[in-house]
This record gives sequence, structure tokens and C-alpha cells, in this order.
Amino acid sequence: MKFSKLFEEFSDAGLSPAEQVALTRLYDRMSLSEGNSNFYDKQQNAYYVTYSREDMADKLNVSTNTVTNIFKSLKRKGWLIVKQRFNSTNRIFLPISLKTKNCTAKTQKLVSNKTEYNNTNKKTSHNKNDTKSSVESLEFDGIAQSLTNKAGFSPRLVSQLKALSFNKPDTLYDYGKLILKAKRMALRFSVAKNSSLRRFETNPLLNEYLENHTEPIIRNANRKAKNKYGYIIKSFKNLFEEAIDNYSQQLHDTNDKDIERLFPGNIAL
Repeated sequence: MKFSKLFEEFSDAGLSPAEQVALTRLYDRMSLSEGNSNFYDKQQNAYYVTYSREDMADKLNVSTNTVTNIFKSLKRKGWLIVKQRFNSTNRIFLPISLKTKNCTAKTQKLVSNKTEYNNTNKKTSHNKNDTKSSVESLEFDGIAQSLTNKAGFSPRLVSQLKALSFNKPDTLYDYGKLILKAKRMALRFSVAKNSSLRRFETNPLLNEYLENHTEPIIRNANRKAKNKYGYIIKSFKNLFEEAIDNYSQQLHDTNDKDIERLFPGNIAL
């Protein structure tokens, strides 16, 4: 890859030196991803790269917080599409052309079949808004899918969270992260790691309780809580503890009935 050409493209776009160096490394890695089926997202029909903030911070000799700000800026300017995934590495797509009209040509479809980048950076405001909207829509849908497939949330719960997030990817991601954090806190000392009580798939009350209480918890947090995130975590932690206790009692009662059926009059055994 010719770094001089990439720096010229980035400089013409008005990117900061740190953004230019970060993008250079991302496009360099994308050149290795292209043609590699292990780095092809079938759902998005595009190649992607993985690059942790820690690794990028080490390469740029800056803090991870600085890298986070660089990535946010590049996302906002349309250079990055980050597909956030729970319990897995985020996938980074590069939608803007550096070769013919895209370093990852198939990725361009994620934004627009007609979106092109020019060195004079004379895009209309309308096109910029369309691109930003498409990028955010991709992120939003990717996070929602990850909440269902990776985190185990029910489709009904994810629909509620999407509505409460007002189509903002970062908000949806934060809500999912806070709920999972509350779940870990509720399970930390009370439930064995291999227990079926821990999993959404084997403890139906986890999703049931969330479906019934998520909307009022988040609305109350946004409307009246001084510490919104603290309120959300505490509320969901209490909710998980209640769901776990109730389902545990259900299993206990079922076992007692089975014993009584097998050994009438000897329930004490």
C-alpha cells in the first residue's frame, strides 16, 4: 500500500494527523482482509477489519481514550462504520474510496450505491446527511441483531430497547451494556457459573421480567433520576435477582411435586 497516496487523500479531506495515521493503519489491514473469507461479513456483504483500541493506542503511542475519540470523529465524518457486537470483537468497515471508488468496494453498498468520495470534499449537505443516516442505520441494526443472537435478549425486548433508543446506535449499545452489567452483578455471588439460572435460554423469567419492566425503568431513569446509569443498573440488578429467585423456587416446587408423585407421603425424603 502507498502511504503517501493515503495521506494525501486524508489531508485533502481535512483530517487531523492522528486521524490520518489511524486510517492508514486501518486501510493497510483492510488490504489483508480483502479476499479472506474469515473477514467477510455475509450479512453486510462486505469485508471488515478488527483493530482494538488498545492495539491502535500502542501503535500511535497515545491513550485508549484518545483512540476512542479518534474513532468517534472518523465515524461522524463517514470514514468508519463500526458494527458493535456483544461478547465479541467489533467489526470495522471502510466505506470511502481510496482506489477506484472504494478500498472495500462491497462495503460501499452499506452506505449508498452512488456515494463517492472526491478529493475536493465538495459534497452537498444533503448527501452528507444521507451518508450519516445510512451509517447509523447499519450500526443500529447490527447492535440490535447482536443483542438477540449474542446476548440472548428476546425479539420483543430488543424492539422495546430500539424504540427507547430513538434510532441512536450508541444509546442502544449503552442500554444493552448496562443490562448485561446488572445481570453479572446479580449473578456474581449467588449463582454457580454452570447453573441454568444464569442463561436467558434456560431461565425464561429473565426475558419475561425484562419485557415487563424495561420501559418504565428507562423512562423513569431519563425523566427523574439524578444518576441515570446508576439508577438503571440498580433497577435491573434487583429485577434479575427477583427473576432468578422466583425461577429457582419454581424449579424447587416442580422437583417436590415429582418426588411426591414418585414417593407419595415421603416428601421429606
